[in-house]
Amino acid sequence: MKKLLILTILTLTCSVTSFAQDKATDLKKLFSLMDTEKMIDGMMDNMVTVFKQQANEQFQGADASKTDKYFEFVVQETKVMSKKLVNEDMVNIYDKHFTQDEVKDLIKFFESSTGKKMLDKTPQITMDLMNVIMEKHMPEFQEKLEKKLEELK
Repeated sequence: MKKLLILTILTLTCSVTSFAQDKATDLKKLFSLMDTEKMIDGMMDNMVTVFKQQANEQFQGADASKTDKYFEFVVQETKVMSKKLVNEDMVNIYDKHFTQDEVKDLIKFFESSTGKKMLDKTPQITMDLMNVIMEKHMPEFQEKLEKKLEELK
């Protein structure tokens, strides 16, 4: 009886582990389809630009090689962080929010022509949205903020 119980537990453990690995594999496929690594690298590049400006301020008047060494270090470390985000953190986050079937549905969607078009158009849609915010809504928003600040003085 003990052997049967142990065998059952081992079988269930292997099944759960296999299921988790399948889901992680599917999530990584989804991220590949979504070009997530490229998106995160873009975000990291923006961070690197900020860090480079800070380094130039910190090492102002110092040997330029110090700035270059620091900049190389920042670039390397952001690449390491980017890999961890995609391969670990995003897998865990998506695993928490999506079932295996939902992940498979997302994969099917992003493999479809509509999903590919969405991915292709997302940067332009984002840019259009930012332009609408800046041109249409931001002036009124800033005016309201300034008015509120005046009221509170």
